[in-house]
Amino acid sequence: MNSQVSPVTDNTEKKQKIFAFWTVVSIFMPFYITGAAMVAGAIYVITNRERRAWALAEPYSRMILTAVASWALVSLLYQNFYGAGISLLLTAVLLVMFYLRSFMTQRLFNMLMDVACLASISTTIIAIGQIVYYEGIGSLERAESVCFNPNYYGMLMEFMAIIALYRGFGNPKFRKFYAVVIVSSLIGIYLCASISAAAAVFAGTLFFFLLRGRYKYFWVFAAIGVLAALAALTVLPVIFPRASDADHSMDQRLSIWFTALQGIRQHLFFGQGPMTYEMIYTQFSGYATHHAHNLFLDTVLNYGLIGAGIIGFFAVTQVRVVLSRIRRGISSSTGVLMLVLAFITVVHGMTDVTVLWIQTGAMFLLVYSSIGIRSETAVAVSPAFVEGSSLAQESAYKN
Repeated sequence: MNSQVSPVTDNTEKKQKIFAFWTVVSIFMPFYITGAAMVAGAIYVITNRERRAWALAEPYSRMILTAVASWALVSLLYQNFYGAGISLLLTAVLLVMFYLRSFMTQRLFNMLMDVACLASISTTIIAIGQIVYYEGIGSLERAESVCFNPNYYGMLMEFMAIIALYRGFGNPKFRKFYAVVIVSSLIGIYLCASISAAAAVFAGTLFFFLLRGRYKYFWVFAAIGVLAALAALTVLPVIFPRASDADHSMDQRLSIWFTALQGIRQHLFFGQGPMTYEMIYTQFSGYATHHAHNLFLDTVLNYGLIGAGIIGFFAVTQVRVVLSRIRRGISSSTGVLMLVLAFITVVHGMTDVTVLWIQTGAMFLLVYSSIGIRSETAVAVSPAFVEGSSLAQESAYKN
């Protein structure tokens, strides 16, 4: 590969980095700013032929983008205007992250994760401020920070705890900083009072240690986690009061799941678009909430068997690529991080659908963009060169 970089290429590389850093920072800003940034980013990508080619070069990218965008029409068919908007916004987020994937490198990815770690601390400060402020004029049991809902904030913080753990092992020189980020994330999870987030981050940490072969850490953390869980459920309800309400929460979820199953039977093949549960719960006398509180039920409810099948097919193909990269030693550390985040998304998804949100979904897909890592240096290439899959290009990019 030619070591000389043309002025045009160098300028493109700078624009790519600015685009990447702004995308990361926007995730930790108030959610309406995040949404605006993703829409602006998608417009920036799609209005340029070369950037559009980079974003859509990987196999199945066009398929999943077309499918997600198409469900805006399904939503409109049932006058699900909220669902139509979410479909278009999700399409924008996917397009932005696919573009990031096209020029991602290990060095850039680690820098982006460090920026995310630093930015995440500000959200904890905001959460603390919310609790303190409302303590004086009333009460606020659960902080939501920059997110729309405390549960969304909880998932964002569980992602950050795992990312900080990943960076702590990869960059031991700054382990104290990453330890601060982990503590900050755990404080955020406590302030949003999400039992699901606490359980997911615990399971994810164990899974991370297991995949990294850190068995001593695995068993020590497992013992600490079991003791903490027992304490939260028994002798320390004052410290974690929502733990004593677990039975009531589960009863609510059982009611929600039953309602979702009734909705699935009603529109089995195509669903009625995102946020279908909010449209149908009154029809079936179900519990009033926004979604099905189960990632798999909610996906089938929203997209039907056909849409859920397309989403599932894309997810499985991406997991296979990640596993193949790990086996071949290609950016295996980021592959492990991707698997752990997917794992905790599924764990949390058993009782909630918090990944279907602009900030949590963008953070997950930002980590997913690491699937495009091919070399240690950022390289701007022509669309013709990026045609085909990441695995097909690795030998060409390998230093």
